Amino acid sequence: MINTDNQKRILILTAQFGAGHISAARAIKDDILEKDSNCEIIIENFIDASIPMINKPMVKFYENNTKYTPGFYNYYYYLKKSFDSRHDIAHKMYTPKLSKYILQTKPDLIISTFPLAAACVYNFKVKNPDIHLPSITVITDVVDSLEWTFPSTDMYFVPSSEIKNRFVQKGMNPDSIKVTGVPINKAFYCDKKESSPNKYRLLLVGGGRGLFDIDEDCMHWIDDFISNHSDKIEVTIVTGSNEKLYDNLKSKKPLSNIKVLGFVNDMFNLIKEHDLLLTKPGGATLFEAIHSQTPVIVRLPKLGQEIENAKFIIDKGIGLLYNDCDDLKEIFMKIASGDFNSNIDFMQYNIKDLKNSIHADKIGEYALELINNKS
Repeated sequence: MINTDNQKRILILTAQFGAGHISAARAIKDDILEKDSNCEIIIENFIDASIPMINKPMVKFYENNTKYTPGFYNYYYYLKKSFDSRHDIAHKMYTPKLSKYILQTKPDLIISTFPLAAACVYNFKVKNPDIHLPSITVITDVVDSLEWTFPSTDMYFVPSSEIKNRFVQKGMNPDSIKVTGVPINKAFYCDKKESSPNKYRLLLVGGGRGLFDIDEDCMHWIDDFISNHSDKIEVTIVTGSNEKLYDNLKSKKPLSNIKVLGFVNDMFNLIKEHDLLLTKPGGATLFEAIHSQTPVIVRLPKLGQEIENAKFIIDKGIGLLYNDCDDLKEIFMKIASGDFNSNIDFMQYNIKDLKNSIHADKIGEYALELINNKS
Protein backbone atom coordinates (compact mmCIF):
# COMPACT_ATOMS: atom_id res chain seq x y z
CA MET A 1 0.00 0.00 0.00
CA ILE A 2 2.66 2.52 1.05
CA ASN A 3 4.49 4.27 -1.75
CA THR A 4 7.66 2.26 -2.51
CA ASP A 5 9.84 4.84 -4.26
CA ASN A 6 12.08 7.29 -2.43
CA GLN A 7 9.64 10.18 -2.76
CA LYS A 8 7.33 10.50 0.21
CA ARG A 9 3.69 10.96 -0.76
CA ILE A 10 1.44 12.80 1.67
CA LEU A 11 -2.32 13.09 1.24
CA ILE A 12 -4.00 16.02 2.99
CA LEU A 13 -7.78 15.66 3.22
CA THR A 14 -9.75 18.85 3.74
CA ALA A 15 -13.19 20.41 3.15
CA GLN A 16 -14.82 23.61 1.92
CA PHE A 17 -16.90 24.29 5.03
CA GLY A 18 -15.33 27.66 5.76
CA ALA A 19 -11.94 28.73 4.45
CA GLY A 20 -9.89 27.68 7.50
CA HIS A 21 -9.66 23.96 6.69
CA ILE A 22 -8.23 24.57 3.23
CA SER A 23 -5.87 27.34 4.34
CA ALA A 24 -4.55 25.00 7.07
CA ALA A 25 -3.94 22.30 4.46
CA ARG A 26 -1.99 24.70 2.27
CA ALA A 27 0.07 25.94 5.21
CA ILE A 28 0.94 22.37 6.19
CA LYS A 29 1.96 21.58 2.62
CA ASP A 30 4.22 24.64 2.50
CA ASP A 31 5.93 23.78 5.77
CA ILE A 32 6.54 20.14 4.84
CA LEU A 33 8.01 21.13 1.46
CA GLU A 34 10.21 23.65 3.23
CA LYS A 35 11.61 20.80 5.31
CA ASP A 36 11.77 18.24 2.45
CA SER A 37 11.22 19.47 -1.11
CA ASN A 38 11.25 15.89 -2.39
CA CYS A 39 7.81 15.17 -0.93
CA GLU A 40 4.78 14.83 -3.17
CA ILE A 41 1.85 16.44 -1.40
CA ILE A 42 -1.74 16.09 -2.59
CA ILE A 43 -4.48 18.31 -1.13
CA GLU A 44 -7.92 16.82 -1.74
CA ASN A 45 -11.43 17.76 -0.68
CA PHE A 46 -12.59 14.51 0.92
CA ILE A 47 -16.11 14.94 -0.51
CA ASP A 48 -14.79 15.50 -4.05
CA ALA A 49 -12.80 12.30 -3.65
CA SER A 50 -15.85 10.33 -2.55
CA ILE A 51 -19.21 11.82 -3.66
CA PRO A 52 -18.33 14.97 -5.65
CA MET A 53 -21.90 15.69 -6.75
CA ILE A 54 -22.96 16.56 -3.20
CA ASN A 55 -20.10 18.93 -2.36
CA LYS A 56 -21.79 22.15 -3.52
CA PRO A 57 -25.18 21.29 -1.95
CA MET A 58 -23.47 20.37 1.35
CA VAL A 59 -21.47 23.61 1.41
CA LYS A 60 -24.63 25.60 0.66
CA PHE A 61 -26.49 23.77 3.40
CA TYR A 62 -23.68 24.56 5.84
CA GLU A 63 -23.66 28.24 4.90
CA ASN A 64 -27.45 28.56 5.24
CA ASN A 65 -27.51 26.54 8.46
CA THR A 66 -24.86 28.69 10.16
CA LYS A 67 -26.43 31.90 8.89
CA TYR A 68 -30.15 31.33 9.41
CA THR A 69 -30.47 28.51 11.97
CA PRO A 70 -27.45 28.72 14.30
CA GLY A 71 -29.45 27.13 17.12
CA PHE A 72 -29.94 23.95 15.10
CA TYR A 73 -26.28 23.96 14.06
CA ASN A 74 -25.17 24.34 17.70
CA TYR A 75 -27.42 21.50 18.88
CA TYR A 76 -25.67 19.11 16.53
CA TYR A 77 -22.25 20.65 17.22
CA TYR A 78 -22.44 20.27 21.01
CA LEU A 79 -23.93 16.80 20.64
CA LYS A 80 -20.81 15.74 18.71
CA LYS A 81 -18.55 17.55 21.17
CA SER A 82 -19.11 14.95 23.88
CA PHE A 83 -20.25 12.02 21.71
CA ASP A 84 -17.83 9.13 21.13
CA SER A 85 -16.76 9.73 17.54
CA ARG A 86 -16.46 6.01 16.84
CA HIS A 87 -20.23 5.69 17.03
CA ASP A 88 -20.96 8.57 14.65
CA ILE A 89 -22.16 7.10 11.34
CA ALA A 90 -22.18 10.37 9.37
CA HIS A 91 -18.88 9.52 7.67
CA LYS A 92 -19.99 6.11 6.37
CA MET A 93 -21.54 7.52 3.20
CA TYR A 94 -18.17 8.91 2.16
CA THR A 95 -15.87 6.09 3.28
CA PRO A 96 -16.33 3.46 0.52
CA LYS A 97 -15.25 5.63 -2.41
CA LEU A 98 -12.75 7.60 -0.35
CA SER A 99 -11.15 4.29 0.64
CA LYS A 100 -10.75 3.42 -3.04
CA TYR A 101 -9.16 6.83 -3.61
CA ILE A 102 -6.71 6.22 -0.76
CA LEU A 103 -5.78 2.81 -2.18
CA GLN A 104 -5.21 4.37 -5.60
CA THR A 105 -3.19 7.29 -4.21
CA LYS A 106 -0.95 5.09 -2.01
CA PRO A 107 0.09 7.79 0.47
CA ASP A 108 2.81 7.34 3.10
CA LEU A 109 0.86 9.63 5.44
CA ILE A 110 -2.65 11.07 5.61
CA ILE A 111 -3.32 14.41 7.27
CA SER A 112 -6.93 15.49 7.93
CA THR A 113 -7.97 19.10 8.54
CA PHE A 114 -11.69 18.31 8.89
CA PRO A 115 -13.29 15.96 11.45
CA LEU A 116 -15.39 13.95 8.98
CA ALA A 117 -12.28 13.37 6.87
CA ALA A 118 -10.50 12.08 10.00
CA ALA A 119 -13.49 9.81 10.64
CA CYS A 120 -13.20 8.36 7.13
CA VAL A 121 -9.50 7.69 7.65
CA TYR A 122 -10.29 5.93 10.92
CA ASN A 123 -12.86 3.75 9.17
CA PHE A 124 -10.39 2.96 6.39
CA LYS A 125 -7.73 1.88 8.89
CA VAL A 126 -10.20 -0.30 10.82
CA LYS A 127 -11.25 -2.10 7.63
CA ASN A 128 -7.68 -2.43 6.36
CA PRO A 129 -5.69 -3.52 9.45
CA ASP A 130 -2.85 -4.97 7.37
CA ILE A 131 -2.08 -1.60 5.78
CA HIS A 132 0.44 0.38 7.79
CA LEU A 133 -0.63 3.99 7.20
CA PRO A 134 0.11 6.73 9.77
CA SER A 135 -2.35 9.60 10.14
CA ILE A 136 -2.45 13.09 11.63
CA THR A 137 -5.51 15.15 12.53
CA VAL A 138 -5.23 18.95 12.56
CA ILE A 139 -7.78 20.73 14.77
CA THR A 140 -8.60 24.07 13.16
CA ASP A 141 -10.51 25.75 16.01
CA VAL A 142 -9.69 26.11 19.70
CA VAL A 143 -11.92 23.18 20.66
CA ASP A 144 -11.63 19.83 22.44
CA SER A 145 -14.56 18.21 20.67
CA LEU A 146 -14.48 14.42 20.49
CA GLU A 147 -15.58 14.56 16.85
CA TRP A 148 -11.88 15.13 16.00
CA THR A 149 -10.50 12.14 17.93
CA PHE A 150 -10.12 8.49 16.90
CA PRO A 151 -8.15 5.58 18.42
CA SER A 152 -6.13 4.93 15.23
CA THR A 153 -4.92 8.53 14.83
CA ASP A 154 -1.17 8.65 15.39
CA MET A 155 -0.73 12.37 16.00
CA TYR A 156 -2.75 15.53 16.57
CA PHE A 157 -1.87 19.15 15.86
CA VAL A 158 -3.82 21.27 18.35
CA PRO A 159 -4.22 25.05 18.69
CA SER A 160 -3.06 25.52 22.28
CA SER A 161 -1.63 23.89 25.39
CA GLU A 162 -5.06 24.17 27.04
CA ILE A 163 -6.60 21.97 24.34
CA LYS A 164 -3.77 19.46 24.75
CA ASN A 165 -4.40 19.38 28.51
CA ARG A 166 -8.12 18.77 28.00
CA PHE A 167 -7.47 15.90 25.62
CA VAL A 168 -4.97 14.35 28.03
CA GLN A 169 -7.63 14.63 30.75
CA LYS A 170 -9.91 12.65 28.43
CA GLY A 171 -7.38 9.84 28.30
CA MET A 172 -5.31 10.64 25.21
CA ASN A 173 -1.57 10.07 25.05
CA PRO A 174 0.19 13.43 25.59
CA ASP A 175 3.10 12.37 23.34
CA SER A 176 0.72 12.18 20.38
CA ILE A 177 -0.49 15.77 20.80
CA LYS A 178 1.61 18.58 19.36
CA VAL A 179 0.81 22.23 20.13
CA THR A 180 1.23 23.94 16.75
CA GLY A 181 -1.56 26.50 16.73
CA VAL A 182 -3.87 26.50 13.72
CA PRO A 183 -1.55 26.25 10.68
CA ILE A 184 -1.51 29.44 8.61
CA ASN A 185 0.46 30.98 5.75
CA LYS A 186 3.86 32.15 7.02
CA ALA A 187 3.36 35.44 5.18
CA PHE A 188 1.35 36.48 8.27
CA TYR A 189 4.35 35.99 10.57
CA CYS A 190 5.61 39.18 12.17
CA ASP A 191 8.27 39.52 14.85
CA LYS A 192 7.91 43.23 15.47
CA LYS A 193 4.87 45.46 15.10
CA GLU A 194 5.43 48.95 13.74
CA SER A 195 2.87 51.33 15.28
CA SER A 196 2.06 54.98 14.74
CA PRO A 197 2.44 56.89 18.02
CA ASN A 198 -0.97 57.78 19.55
CA LYS A 199 -2.84 56.71 16.42
CA TYR A 200 -4.60 53.38 15.99
CA ARG A 201 -5.10 51.72 12.63
CA LEU A 202 -8.14 49.43 12.59
CA LEU A 203 -8.83 46.80 9.94
CA LEU A 204 -12.44 45.60 9.53
CA VAL A 205 -12.71 42.20 7.83
CA GLY A 206 -15.72 40.02 7.13
CA GLY A 207 -13.95 36.98 5.73
CA GLY A 208 -13.70 36.00 2.08
CA ARG A 209 -17.47 36.31 1.63
CA GLY A 210 -17.52 39.75 3.25
CA LEU A 211 -20.13 38.86 5.88
CA PHE A 212 -19.69 41.28 8.76
CA ASP A 213 -20.99 41.10 12.31
CA ILE A 214 -21.90 44.80 12.16
CA ASP A 215 -24.41 46.36 9.77
CA GLU A 216 -23.96 49.30 7.42
CA ASP A 217 -25.53 51.73 9.89
CA CYS A 218 -22.80 50.88 12.38
CA MET A 219 -20.17 51.31 9.66
CA HIS A 220 -21.54 54.77 8.92
CA TRP A 221 -21.47 55.65 12.62
CA ILE A 222 -17.77 54.71 12.68
CA ASP A 223 -17.22 56.79 9.56
CA ASP A 224 -18.88 59.83 11.17
CA PHE A 225 -17.05 59.28 14.46
CA ILE A 226 -13.56 59.17 13.01
CA SER A 227 -14.23 62.36 11.02
CA ASN A 228 -13.76 64.14 14.36
CA HIS A 229 -10.94 61.84 15.52
CA SER A 230 -8.84 61.33 12.42
CA ASP A 231 -5.72 62.14 14.42
CA LYS A 232 -6.44 59.16 16.69
CA ILE A 233 -8.10 56.54 14.49
CA GLU A 234 -7.66 55.29 10.93
CA VAL A 235 -10.00 52.60 9.56
CA THR A 236 -9.93 50.29 6.54
CA ILE A 237 -12.75 47.93 5.55
CA VAL A 238 -12.19 44.87 3.33
CA THR A 239 -15.48 43.68 1.81
CA GLY A 240 -14.03 40.55 0.20
CA SER A 241 -16.27 39.05 -2.48
CA ASN A 242 -19.33 40.94 -1.17
CA GLU A 243 -19.72 43.14 -4.25
CA LYS A 244 -23.06 44.53 -3.08
CA LEU A 245 -21.55 45.86 0.13
CA TYR A 246 -18.55 47.24 -1.73
CA ASP A 247 -20.86 49.08 -4.14
CA ASN A 248 -22.94 50.46 -1.26
CA LEU A 249 -19.94 51.73 0.68
CA LYS A 250 -18.18 53.15 -2.35
CA SER A 251 -21.03 54.51 -4.50
CA LYS A 252 -24.63 54.29 -3.29
CA LYS A 253 -24.02 55.51 0.25
CA PRO A 254 -20.28 56.09 0.30
CA LEU A 255 -18.10 56.30 3.36
CA SER A 256 -16.11 59.52 3.59
CA ASN A 257 -13.41 58.73 6.12
CA ILE A 258 -12.95 54.96 5.89
CA LYS A 259 -10.85 53.34 3.20
CA VAL A 260 -12.90 50.65 1.44
CA LEU A 261 -11.24 47.71 -0.31
CA GLY A 262 -12.86 44.82 -2.16
CA PHE A 263 -11.29 41.40 -2.57
CA VAL A 264 -7.57 41.50 -1.75
CA ASN A 265 -4.67 39.09 -2.27
CA ASP A 266 -2.37 40.57 0.35
CA MET A 267 -4.40 40.23 3.54
CA PHE A 268 -1.17 39.31 5.35
CA ASN A 269 0.27 42.76 4.62
CA LEU A 270 -2.94 44.53 5.64
CA ILE A 271 -3.16 42.77 9.00
CA LYS A 272 0.50 43.44 9.77
CA GLU A 273 0.06 47.11 8.87
CA HIS A 274 -2.83 47.61 11.32
CA ASP A 275 -2.92 47.76 15.11
CA LEU A 276 -6.32 46.12 15.66
CA LEU A 277 -8.37 43.61 13.70
CA LEU A 278 -12.16 43.78 13.87
CA THR A 279 -13.28 40.44 12.49
CA LYS A 280 -15.13 37.14 12.95
CA PRO A 281 -13.63 34.62 15.42
CA GLY A 282 -12.68 31.87 12.99
CA GLY A 283 -9.76 29.63 13.96
CA ALA A 284 -7.54 30.51 10.99
CA THR A 285 -8.28 34.23 11.27
CA LEU A 286 -7.50 34.17 14.97
CA PHE A 287 -4.07 32.63 14.43
CA GLU A 288 -3.34 34.94 11.50
CA ALA A 289 -3.87 37.77 13.97
CA ILE A 290 -1.74 36.06 16.62
CA HIS A 291 1.20 35.50 14.28
CA SER A 292 0.97 39.07 12.97
CA GLN A 293 0.81 40.33 16.60
CA THR A 294 -2.51 42.09 16.00
CA PRO A 295 -5.10 42.08 18.83
CA VAL A 296 -8.64 41.26 17.74
CA ILE A 297 -12.05 42.75 18.39
CA VAL A 298 -14.89 40.30 17.76
CA ARG A 299 -18.60 40.25 18.31
CA LEU A 300 -19.91 37.70 20.80
CA PRO A 301 -20.53 34.78 18.39
CA LYS A 302 -23.46 32.40 18.03
CA LEU A 303 -21.80 29.31 16.50
CA GLY A 304 -20.28 26.56 18.64
CA GLN A 305 -16.66 26.58 17.45
CA GLU A 306 -16.62 30.39 17.25
CA ILE A 307 -17.94 30.58 20.83
CA GLU A 308 -14.99 28.41 21.91
CA ASN A 309 -12.57 30.60 19.95
CA ALA A 310 -14.03 33.68 21.64
CA LYS A 311 -13.51 32.12 25.08
CA PHE A 312 -9.88 31.58 24.11
CA ILE A 313 -9.54 35.26 23.17
CA ILE A 314 -10.78 36.29 26.61
CA ASP A 315 -8.80 33.67 28.55
CA LYS A 316 -5.57 34.59 26.78
CA GLY A 317 -6.19 38.35 26.88
CA ILE A 318 -5.46 38.79 23.17
CA GLY A 319 -8.54 40.77 22.20
CA LEU A 320 -11.91 42.20 23.16
CA LEU A 321 -15.49 41.00 22.72
CA TYR A 322 -18.52 43.20 22.16
CA ASN A 323 -22.24 42.42 22.17
CA ASP A 324 -23.61 44.95 19.71
CA CYS A 325 -22.90 48.23 17.96
CA ASP A 326 -23.39 50.21 21.17
CA ASP A 327 -20.61 48.18 22.80
CA LEU A 328 -18.42 48.76 19.77
CA LYS A 329 -19.06 52.49 19.95
CA GLU A 330 -17.73 52.49 23.51
CA ILE A 331 -14.54 50.81 22.32
CA PHE A 332 -14.06 53.45 19.64
CA MET A 333 -14.65 56.21 22.18
CA LYS A 334 -12.08 54.67 24.49
CA ILE A 335 -9.55 54.51 21.65
CA ALA A 336 -10.16 58.15 20.73
CA SER A 337 -9.84 59.27 24.36
CA GLY A 338 -6.35 57.81 24.67
CA ASP A 339 -7.44 55.41 27.42
CA PHE A 340 -6.82 52.39 25.19
CA ASN A 341 -3.02 52.47 25.31
CA SER A 342 -2.74 50.14 28.30
CA ASN A 343 -5.24 47.73 26.71
CA ILE A 344 -3.29 47.28 23.51
CA ASP A 345 0.02 46.96 25.40
CA PHE A 346 -1.58 44.27 27.54
CA MET A 347 -2.96 42.37 24.54
CA GLN A 348 0.25 42.56 22.50
CA TYR A 349 2.27 41.29 25.46
CA ASN A 350 -0.13 38.34 25.81
CA ILE A 351 0.11 37.58 22.09
CA LYS A 352 3.91 37.42 22.30
CA ASP A 353 3.63 35.13 25.32
CA LEU A 354 1.15 32.88 23.50
CA LYS A 355 3.35 32.65 20.41
CA ASN A 356 6.15 31.28 22.58
CA SER A 357 3.93 28.37 23.65
CA ILE A 358 3.09 27.07 20.17
CA HIS A 359 5.43 25.36 17.74
CA ALA A 360 4.12 26.18 14.29
CA ASP A 361 7.63 25.91 12.84
CA LYS A 362 7.74 22.18 13.67
CA ILE A 363 4.68 21.10 11.64
CA GLY A 364 6.72 19.71 8.77
CA GLU A 365 9.25 18.18 11.14
CA TYR A 366 6.55 16.34 13.11
CA ALA A 367 4.95 14.98 9.91
CA LEU A 368 8.23 13.74 8.45
CA GLU A 369 9.26 12.15 11.73
CA LEU A 370 6.01 10.22 11.81
CA ILE A 371 6.62 8.84 8.32
CA ASN A 372 10.20 7.89 9.12
CA ASN A 373 9.29 6.25 12.42
CA LYS A 374 6.51 4.18 10.85
CA SER A 375 8.46 3.08 7.78
